[in-house]
Amino acid sequence: MRYADGTTTGASDVAPIWNPEFFGEAMLVNGRTWPMLAVEPRRYRFRILNGCNSRFLILRLASGDPTVRPVPSALPFWQIGAEGGFLPAPVSLDTLLMAPAERADVIVDFTGLAEGAQLYLINEAPDEPFGGGTPGVDFDFADPEITGQVLKFVVGKLAAVDTSLAPDQLVLPAYVPLGAAAATRQVSLNEEESGTVRVREAANGSIVLDPAGEPFGPTEAVLGTVNADGTGKPTSWDDAITEAPLQDSIEVWEIHNFTVDAHPIHIHEVMFEVVNRQPFDGAPRPPEPWEVAAKDTVIAYPGEITRVKAKFDLPGRYAWHCHIVEHEDNEMMRPIDVVPS
Repeated sequence: MRYADGTTTGASDVAPIWNPEFFGEAMLVNGRTWPMLAVEPRRYRFRILNGCNSRFLILRLASGDPTVRPVPSALPFWQIGAEGGFLPAPVSLDTLLMAPAERADVIVDFTGLAEGAQLYLINEAPDEPFGGGTPGVDFDFADPEITGQVLKFVVGKLAAVDTSLAPDQLVLPAYVPLGAAAATRQVSLNEEESGTVRVREAANGSIVLDPAGEPFGPTEAVLGTVNADGTGKPTSWDDAITEAPLQDSIEVWEIHNFTVDAHPIHIHEVMFEVVNRQPFDGAPRPPEPWEVAAKDTVIAYPGEITRVKAKFDLPGRYAWHCHIVEHEDNEMMRPIDVVPS
């Protein structure tokens, strides 16, 4: 490897296949790029999955020019469910935040819109790793011409009377919460930085190799446990199993995120409850209104502890991992042994 000053170094510790996150330049819905969906002026129920490799989505229903940012919502999303079941009651949302692998059960009410009306499902999340915050304030909007557009709706004629209830009148099946937890487990999200590749910003703004510069970035993101001093203890897939709950036990997992990005954490075999989130130096806050349901994927924000509660009722070996594809395929995955009772 040759640096900007002409010096060379040995082999890089950054794996040649390592791409921390992949962000494509096309938005697909059911396998089609930027499709159009004809709808009637009535209520529709949509089951939405974020199937992106690494891209978080902040979805909004807008009218008018779909390339304008910021833009007000033309219609709300009425979310009624998450990955594993219904919410206690419908939640009206102007935007829908979804991490990779998260699902949302929503109703969109096109009632009263004129024939020929056009609406756009747009994306306001960044074209880069997501760490939380507000679009246009904490990060740039996705490219309004490309990745900031998802789907176009065109309203046609009403073919039959809509006999469904308005979303705010729906009575949803009651969710039965889990009982008290028998144990609390501390796990961690960690990044390992390069020890060989360092960079600096040149006068023209470009990034160049420089052995005296800053670390290039993570060689990999990994899971782990938490040391007694509160720091993360990274572990690999082949290390000894550290998560071995007893069958039928209820546990709270405290997910400490020591990285600079948000990660969608998925635990196999169970549906869990989001308990709360807490900054390392702050007070806990409750789950978001759209998270009060059975879930199997949760957003763990940087610098925070995300707590979830699960009942491990099926014995066997499973896994938990980050659902950013490039992360889970490069060591950000650990086995779980549910021990028969």
